[in-house]
Amino acid sequence: MTEVLGIHHVTAIASDPQRNLDFYAGLLGLRLVKRTVNFDDPQTYHFYFGDEVGTPGSIMTFFPWPGARRGRQGSGQVAITSFAVVPGAIGFWVERLLRYNVKYEGPTRRGSGAEAEQVIAFTDHDGLMLEIVGHPGAEARPAWGGASGIPREHAIHGFHAVTVWVERAEASERVLVETLGFRALREEGTTKRYTIGNGGPGTIVNLREMGDVGHGVSGAGTVHHVAFAVADNASELAVRERVVRAHLNPTPVIDRNYFNSVYFREPGGILYELATNPPGFAADEAVEHLGESLKLPPQYEPHRAEIEAVLPRIHLPVSRAEASILAETTGPEDVSGDALGFVHRYIPPSASGELAGSTTLLLLHGTGGDESDLLPLGRALLPGAGMLSPRGKVLEQGAPRFFRRLAEGVFDQADLARRTEELGELVTAAIRTYGLEPDGVVAVGFSNGANIAASLLLRSPGVLRGAVLLSPMVPFEPDRLPDLAGTAVFIGAGRSDQMVPQAQTERLAELLREAGADVTVHWEPGGHGVTKGEVDAAAHWIAHCLAAQGTREQEAASAASSEAHRREGTRA
Repeated sequence: MTEVLGIHHVTAIASDPQRNLDFYAGLLGLRLVKRTVNFDDPQTYHFYFGDEVGTPGSIMTFFPWPGARRGRQGSGQVAITSFAVVPGAIGFWVERLLRYNVKYEGPTRRGSGAEAEQVIAFTDHDGLMLEIVGHPGAEARPAWGGASGIPREHAIHGFHAVTVWVERAEASERVLVETLGFRALREEGTTKRYTIGNGGPGTIVNLREMGDVGHGVSGAGTVHHVAFAVADNASELAVRERVVRAHLNPTPVIDRNYFNSVYFREPGGILYELATNPPGFAADEAVEHLGESLKLPPQYEPHRAEIEAVLPRIHLPVSRAEASILAETTGPEDVSGDALGFVHRYIPPSASGELAGSTTLLLLHGTGGDESDLLPLGRALLPGAGMLSPRGKVLEQGAPRFFRRLAEGVFDQADLARRTEELGELVTAAIRTYGLEPDGVVAVGFSNGANIAASLLLRSPGVLRGAVLLSPMVPFEPDRLPDLAGTAVFIGAGRSDQMVPQAQTERLAELLREAGADVTVHWEPGGHGVTKGEVDAAAHWIAHCLAAQGTREQEAASAASSEAHRREGTRA
């Protein structure tokens, strides 16, 4: 009877498109194999992640709706999506989740004998429940070896299983067994495991009877549907006929460009799909370029310009080639160099205004912060600007910093010099990788982050267009002052700061002015922290000082061009 082959894909709902890309392609190392739109809502992306070619059984897809409300897991849903890895990769994934500050549980042992599994449970940023399962059978399934920072031997080998929650299991069991051809494998408490075909990873459905816990609510962080694979159109029609006989009211066959689909809702309320293996994701772009450009179905192609104008800007994760740029800078205490030398977040500009659209804020956190800490500050300072936010690579009692210190206020100068060079190389690599405006990078740093930003100004003039330094100190006294003409700096400080004496702030401002920088100092009555007054003053400074600076640069360039034309005319 069986025409169903196993899991084809799982489709879930997300909120922010870029964070979704960062998590599944960047952290988990899945390949973005298709960038298209929701065929029923063309102003929303539809992302497909998988192995190198998007093999059925590896495909995790998302509808990312910006600002979507978070859903709630409950009965009537696919609650848990499990990815397969070989058992020896479990340690690697524990370390990777730790590095990226992803909370997890496990590894725990599930099952026994040949079916024993090592399980790591975690969620994505929207709360979607996920597992990484170590199982020997994973090796038989393909994996993509092209993800930066993830060796192929540790890569994800498609799905292991899905776990569905239903209020009462009996009717859902009948659909799995009698209609779709699954067979019971084992039972643990209120969960029964079903499988199909060879019974290995990618063929498993865990059915859990939840009782009266309440129905799930659709939203970000929940699964929309699970699709089961069939070999071809004829197999799909055969299974569809069984669905009809089970009185489950399937849809007609729907062409989804990369497979043909039939949808129906099983008795527990879960939306199931039947999806054909062909034609696959290479139907409209070469394998080596999968996911690089927006692909639209024929009915929306005439409206491409309008659709592209509405969709948020996104960028692909860093490639292996770009990741090698800073490989030589990593040290024993550093994180992996798999992301331009730093664990970081990059958010493209969302504003079309001249200043915000051409500016990238380099966000540099204080001691104990991370790559997410200053994102709200960046949005407050210049709404719509791009943001590049690295995590400091030095740990002080577990707290990330950008460089070592020997005592409070006493810096390890050799380490400061090396780390400043690394930060400059990050900016250079990010300009190339993300297509940033070379003269549009403005550092925004607090405390330790402000100190390394000041060091970058003094050591590498020209890397930064300007800087917002909040609670900074003098990082070092240069033997020779750089030329900072044309560079604007805002310094925010507290007159009662016990960590940074007022004399330190004044000396830093003096140094920068002597080097030719245009320096604005804003004083607050408080201590070592970021106040609303500082933020408002810095935002006003960015809007007026940097905008005026840009106007002066344009006028100077225009004058130089006119003079060149005049001289050319004289020679003629």
